[in-house]
Amino acid sequence: MSPATMARTSIYDRISERRLAAEALARQQAQQAADAGSLVIEPEPKPVPVVPLQLASTELKLSGLRLLMPHGLNFLDLNTTLEKDGHPVTFSAKRRPAPEGQSLNHVADSYVTTLRKQHPDITLVRRGECLLAGNPAVSLDYVFNAGQERRHGRATHAIIDVANGGERQWFSLSTMINPDHAALASWLIEFDDMISAIAAC
Repeated sequence: MSPATMARTSIYDRISERRLAAEALARQQAQQAADAGSLVIEPEPKPVPVVPLQLASTELKLSGLRLLMPHGLNFLDLNTTLEKDGHPVTFSAKRRPAPEGQSLNHVADSYVTTLRKQHPDITLVRRGECLLAGNPAVSLDYVFNAGQERRHGRATHAIIDVANGGERQWFSLSTMINPDHAALASWLIEFDDMISAIAAC
């Protein structure tokens, strides 16, 4: 065999050796990753307690003052304006009976229909599933113009059973802001955290 042939053979051998070594290393790394992955134990998610409504129990806490409503006064609508860093934030809570056969999706669709009647230029930007007081819920995000200003609204709806029996209820929490105010950039996240922290009192 000529020196030239030996040179060609050794080059090919080295290329083949490199390829085989790279493949062996890739197999080893894949096996190590698989072994490491098999040792990871995913914690089971904590169950979220389902909180029923207590229609005869209504109270408000305003700036540290507790306002307990007399027995027999059942909450229907609450509309309030809050202030965050000098900018207004609206917050609303609503409750209505939800007859059997009325689905959560139907409730959400009806809410959007009502919004369109009030604000024809409304755009629905997100619709997702979540929990409200441990109950399945639908969250809606929408935007529209109020004069020269923009508005971003978020509403979370659930159908919740009533403690001690009784007709189940549609329950809604919503908020609205001017999204152009930088000071309100984190409010919708805080709103979702507030909903996640709902507990029985």
